[in-house]
Amino acid sequence: MRRFVAALTAATVTTFGAVAIAPAPAQAATGWDLTGTPGDVAGAWAYGTWWWSGGRLYVEVKLKDTKSDGYSAVVGLTASYNDGGTRHEHVGNTSGYGKTVTKEFNFAGNVTKITGEECLVNSNTSCINLSSGRIY
Repeated sequence: MRRFVAALTAATVTTFGAVAIAPAPAQAATGWDLTGTPGDVAGAWAYGTWWWSGGRLYVEVKLKDTKSDGYSAVVGLTASYNDGGTRHEHVGNTSGYGKTVTKEFNFAGNVTKITGEECLVNSNTSCINLSSGRIY
């Protein structure tokens, strides 16, 4: 009887233990922030994290409107690739002062650099900040 209970317990632990085992954790995310870089503009705060997964670079962008001035916060991203190509993305925050929006992008594995630039816009202006800060 003891052997039967021991075998049953071992089988149960093996069966349910396999279900309880979690997959290996993904690479820890690295934080980035455009504050204090050439891409920084008063009234917008762009920050987030980046990480590699499955051969691709993922970038989470958080954009906060930090000034009650009637302008919307925008951040532009430019990815540079080792084959000479580029990709441009942007995140706009029209939610108003104090609000944060979040968006996630993923880039091909041959990306070599990602830069970002914050700017402010209203219905009559376009983003004119030409300086950028390094994200990755």
